[in-house]
Amino acid sequence: MNVVALMIGKKNSSGVPGKNISNVLGKKLCEYPLIAAKSSNLISEIFVSTNCEIIEKVGINYGCKIIKRPTRFDDPDTLTEDVLSHAHLEIKKRVKKKIDYYVLLYANGGFISTKLINSALNKIENRPSFDSCVGTVSADMFTPIRAKKITKEDELKPFIDLKNFGEISSNRDSAGSTYFIDLSLQIIKPYCFETMDGNQKPFLWLGKKILAYEKDFGGDLDAYWQYAVLESWLSKQKYI
Repeated sequence: MNVVALMIGKKNSSGVPGKNISNVLGKKLCEYPLIAAKSSNLISEIFVSTNCEIIEKVGINYGCKIIKRPTRFDDPDTLTEDVLSHAHLEIKKRVKKKIDYYVLLYANGGFISTKLINSALNKIENRPSFDSCVGTVSADMFTPIRAKKITKEDELKPFIDLKNFGEISSNRDSAGSTYFIDLSLQIIKPYCFETMDGNQKPFLWLGKKILAYEKDFGGDLDAYWQYAVLESWLSKQKYI
C-alpha cells in the first residue's frame, strides 16, 4: 500500500496561542507527529501544510515536502475541510502513484507514535469497508448526561435533551460508555478528502463509516492543563 502522511498546522491558534510551536520536553510540539511518521516504514512521503514559517522550517528539517497555504486560509477560523481539500489537490499533483491512505497528523496532536500509526494502518487494511480509522479514547467522566451550558442569566442547563438517554441516574455510567475522537491518530482513504460528506459532523473528512482504534489516552492539545498529561504520555514512548 502507498501511504502518505500529511501534517496540518496553522500560525495563529486559539485556546493556547502558539501551541503548535510550543516547547514540550525540549522539542516543539509539532515535531512529535513528524517523528512518529518519519520512523514508520509504511509511510512513503510526508507533507506539511502550513502558513507558519517556523512549522515550515521544522518540516524541512525532517525531510518533509511543504504545501504553502493561500492567504485566504490565514483566518484562524478557516475550516479544516478546506485546508484538507487544498492539500489533497496539491499532493495529487506531486505524487504520481495512487495513494491508498493518508495518515493525517495535527501539529498539536502529540499523542501519537510510530507503533500507533502502523497498527491503525494494519487494522483498516484488514477492514476494507471502512472509510477511516481514528483514535478513540474512553472518557466516561465527560459523559453527555453531565454536560451543561450557561444561559444569559448564568443558570446551568443541560447541554442536550436528556430524554434521548432513557433511564439515567447520578451514576455517570448510567448512559453507557462515552468515547471521544482523538485527532492525533487519523488514517483516511483519499476519496474522503474529495467528497467531504461524512455523516458525523464536525468531522466531515472522516467519511461515513469510521473504524475505532482504542487508545489509552489522547487529544489534540488546546488547553494548558493538557501539557502535563502529554509530557507524561510522551515520556513513556521510545523516541524520547
